Amino acid sequence: MSVSTRNTAADRIEVAAGIITDHSGRVLVAQRNYPHHQFGKWEFPGGKLKPGETVEQALRRECLEELGIYVSRTEPLITVRHDYPERKVTLNVLRVTAYRGVAVGREGQALQWLAPDDLATVDLLSGNRPVVKSLQLPDRYLITAAARFGCARILSALDAGLQPGGLVQVREKHMDDYAWHEFVRVVAGRCRACGARVLINAAPETALGMDVDGIHLTSARLRACQHRPLPRSYWVAASCHNAEELAMAERIDADFAVLGPVFETESHPGAVPLGWERFAVLCHGANLPVFALGGMDLDHLSEAKHAGAQGVAMLSAAWGG
Repeated sequence: MSVSTRNTAADRIEVAAGIITDHSGRVLVAQRNYPHHQFGKWEFPGGKLKPGETVEQALRRECLEELGIYVSRTEPLITVRHDYPERKVTLNVLRVTAYRGVAVGREGQALQWLAPDDLATVDLLSGNRPVVKSLQLPDRYLITAAARFGCARILSALDAGLQPGGLVQVREKHMDDYAWHEFVRVVAGRCRACGARVLINAAPETALGMDVDGIHLTSARLRACQHRPLPRSYWVAASCHNAEELAMAERIDADFAVLGPVFETESHPGAVPLGWERFAVLCHGANLPVFALGGMDLDHLSEAKHAGAQGVAMLSAAWGG
């Protein structure tokens, strides 16, 4: 699914931005020169679409003009709509997966290569916050299912496959309080040992004082929230099934959402699957990173990304089901 130009309100500016990384995973950012809007701030390379250009064409042109590099392959990352006091912008962000050349500031702009977790050290344009969150997330989100597979199998799979930067949700509604806390403690220990993050599917206040990185809100808990339920030192995720719930997740400043089911699943009997076309429409309308959920495995990862997803959220497939 290619990203192309769209008919939007006349006062909204369409912008292409590229996530360019080096061999160590650092991300390229550029400083805006005078007299550009909000000069002095930092941004991801790119610029405004010209009439008739696709997002990919605009990004290739801008990267050649501004950096002297030839972009040959991209994939969608996230679309962000942001209203500055002076103008409204739609930021179409593509991950550059192949390019030739060495990036230099051909227009005199300063450049920096930063690790995703270090992007907060520079004064980025405010519309880039969801982009930074996307860069800090992996492309797969593992959801535990001990009721089906057993605790031993879950822990064994974590030991074998958990990677630095990984993301795990503990979702064990069948466990009693003692068993749940013990399981969370053990899973969190596995995650800490390899630099992965763990979120708990529980009431927000449960995370306070626990050795976890945040919470995952069910759609019911999301609907009950009026504002972000935890400080920014915690991650907040939400389960969504439609545009209304995605808008709620954005309103409470959630860091990311899970949207589904894309396909029919045993865990959501009777739920009408979205399919990729509807998923892509909803994902494009969300102002935060979105994982595809529902019958997902690693074979769906490429299709999910081209539909605009951060990646896939896996339950059964994560544990060999």
